[in-house]
Amino acid sequence: MRRIDELTAEINESTLELQRIKDQMSRQFKEIWKLQCKKDMGHDYDNDRYESLMYNHKLLQMKRRQLITHINYLNKEFFEILV
Repeated sequence: MRRIDELTAEINESTLELQRIKDQMSRQFKEIWKLQCKKDMGHDYDNDRYESLMYNHKLLQMKRRQLITHINYLNKEFFEILV
C-alpha cells in the first residue's frame, strides 16, 4: 500500500510538471509565431530572441517527451501492483 501512495504522489507531481511545461510551450509558441510572421513579411525582428525561443522550445519538447515516458512507466508499475 505504501508503494501505491508513493507512485500516486510521483504521478501527480509529474503530471503537474507536464502541465507546466505544456503551458510554457504554448506561451513560447505564440511568441515564436509572432516573430516568424514578422520574419516572413520581411519586417525587422529580434533574430537573437527568435533563435533563443526556438532552442528553448526544442529543449522543452524533449523534456515533455521524457516526462510522458516517465509517467507511462509509473502508470504501468502502478497497475502491475494493483493486479
